[in-house]
This record gives sequence, C-alpha cells and structure tokens, in this order.
Amino acid sequence: MKTIGVYKTNVKNRRKAELIMETICLHLPGSDPSFDLEDCDRVLRVVSPDCSLNESKLRGILAKYGYHMESMI
Repeated sequence: MKTIGVYKTNVKNRRKAELIMETICLHLPGSDPSFDLEDCDRVLRVVSPDCSLNESKLRGILAKYGYHMESMI
C-alpha cells in the first residue's frame, strides 16, 4: 500500500526543487516526489511505495537546502 505525504514549503526556485527531489529519491528509494511551485503553498507531494513515510528525514533534506515544510494533512 502506498503512502502520500503533502507538505507546504517555502521553496520558490525550480532548480532547488529539482535538487531536493533528487536528494529525496536518493535517501528514500522508491519514493516519487514532486513540487507544485505555482501553488501559493509551494506544495511538495511525496508518494512512498510502502506504508511508511519518514517525515523527519524529509524535514532534514529540506533543511539541508535552507527550506522548511509543514504537513498539510
């Protein structure tokens, strides 16, 4: 069963979003991250292939690039 996480972020730059998505894929194998930077909440959506989604690891990845996130659900 897949898990989907939806997060409000402060990421504005497309290139930074791409780097963050690459890092998420590296640290959370099998995950499928995407950003909607056109949305006012700059939404990060992460689909995990199993029932677990490590939010603390996601927060750490965003923090590494100087950004933050908060759960929208």
